[in-house]
Amino acid sequence: MKNKRSALQELQTASLGHDSLKEAVSGWLLSGEIAGWSPKTLDDRRIWMGRVREFLEARELVFDVNGLRAYFAAYQRGADGRSMRPPRPASVKHVHSLLSAFGSWCVEEGLLDSNPMKRIPAPTLRDDGIEPYADEELNALLRAAKDGQKNAERNTAIVHFLADTAVRASEMCALTLDDVSVGAGTAQVRCGKGGKSRQVAFGKATAMALYRYLRAEPHDGSDPLFLSERGGPMTVGSLFQLCKRLGRAAGVRGVHPHRFRHDAAVRLLRNGAHAFGVMNLLGHTRVQTTQVYVKLAEADVREMHRTASPMDNLRKKGR
Repeated sequence: MKNKRSALQELQTASLGHDSLKEAVSGWLLSGEIAGWSPKTLDDRRIWMGRVREFLEARELVFDVNGLRAYFAAYQRGADGRSMRPPRPASVKHVHSLLSAFGSWCVEEGLLDSNPMKRIPAPTLRDDGIEPYADEELNALLRAAKDGQKNAERNTAIVHFLADTAVRASEMCALTLDDVSVGAGTAQVRCGKGGKSRQVAFGKATAMALYRYLRAEPHDGSDPLFLSERGGPMTVGSLFQLCKRLGRAAGVRGVHPHRFRHDAAVRLLRNGAHAFGVMNLLGHTRVQTTQVYVKLAEADVREMHRTASPMDNLRKKGR
């Protein structure tokens, strides 16, 4: 009888059923709220845990290794019941990290004996997902912004700001005029990932673009830095749409705010910026995340040297 009870207890703590999972998720989110998670982080984790619960319940699975394997297999195919298409590796990595954190919390709370996510391999993020703009593409986007009949000063300032500061779309949309010092060439990001704030810098060209924009469209200190066509705050959605329009006008494919972030990181490193400085500018908490950009910049340098080696070209000229 004792062995049967032990086996039952082991089965119960090796997985979470539907009701237990629902209660555990509520407890995890409550503990996160007490710990000071940002509203954005809370919403993101609430949404994803809801999706996982919905998937498991619909298939009569529980939160254990097999249930999670089934979920990730379906999610990576875009067949989880919510996704319209297969997700990017970075999205899969995000969900994997989120569920791993939840599993660890369940172990700490005694709800699970072990974290089942430890047996689910994390996806490998490949460098080829990062595609900086070519110089010609970035110049074409600036021309498209300047040539626009409407909001030319604003659009030019936005392209400069995204390309120079490497801020995320949500971070830029949350900026107010008070957060920016055009003279000092700095901006205070107050709504960074995880609720963290940091200071970013920008150069003279961006400062001049901002000056011209603010001169054309005067702001009060508490106003959003970038206004929409209707005069309200620019949203992440409207910023994505603007990038698409500029891309079409410039003849550049794949234009979106986060690509400007990739581009800025790689250009900074190409131009001699220190990896730890770039890590702070990007708001990364782990140097491994920034290393992706470092490797790409180093590859660019090697490729450049293959075609521009001083001694190889000297020999060619001497023939």
